[in-house]
Amino acid sequence: MRLSRPLVLAGAAAGLIALAAVAVAVIWTLRSDDPNLLTEAPAIPTSAPAGVDASPTEEPATSQIIADVDLPDGVRRFVVAAGESSAKYVVEETLSGLPATAVGTTTDVTGEIYLTSDGLFDSLESKFLVDLSTLQTDESRRDNYVRSNVLQTSRYQYAEFVIESVDAFPAGYVEGDEASLTLTGTMTIKDVSLPITFTVLARQAAGTLTATADTQFNMSDFGIDPPQVALASAKDGVVLQIVIIAREPAS
Repeated sequence: MRLSRPLVLAGAAAGLIALAAVAVAVIWTLRSDDPNLLTEAPAIPTSAPAGVDASPTEEPATSQIIADVDLPDGVRRFVVAAGESSAKYVVEETLSGLPATAVGTTTDVTGEIYLTSDGLFDSLESKFLVDLSTLQTDESRRDNYVRSNVLQTSRYQYAEFVIESVDAFPAGYVEGDEASLTLTGTMTIKDVSLPITFTVLARQAAGTLTATADTQFNMSDFGIDPPQVALASAKDGVVLQIVIIAREPAS
């Protein structure tokens, strides 16, 4: 039995539509990442990963970090361990009309934190920096576009957070216990500085400080237009998680 040409064309069109739908679903599955955000402070490492000095004696790898200082009695300095610490952003997006999640990470996080038994020592600047030029997702074209057009990392390489206060620092802290804190300070992305608050889970023992710090903000708050390209568009909101591993330098 011979089918009429219109029926053959209709069948072919239906097959192409079904194939396209499957392709879109596969792309959505591949591009919709699990944020896999931490929900507790990292355990105190018993040793550093291979190639990482567990007792840093040098300054973090950026000239923006404060040089060595003579610390007053009772003040402790923790240097953020690049390569062990990390930053992760989560952005919801629309991909070919379907909801998806973009997750970008970097381990290029540096900084230093000054603490006393009562909390933050505010006579010296505590801060951390994230190297935006090394953020990576599962899609290199997206990364290149974000670096070149959205964040302009050749001009604005770092995001910086200066800690100005620590709330709920526990009196009589017991080493190794997890503590819930709030960090308030100023975040600078590109050339815009705004107040930001992080909710933090932290622990400290044996000269090592670990923490998971979470916050949310809108790209547009920092003068950044959410990326819009063919078949994909990002929403304005950003979830940011910073995971800190910091150690007291060897004396």
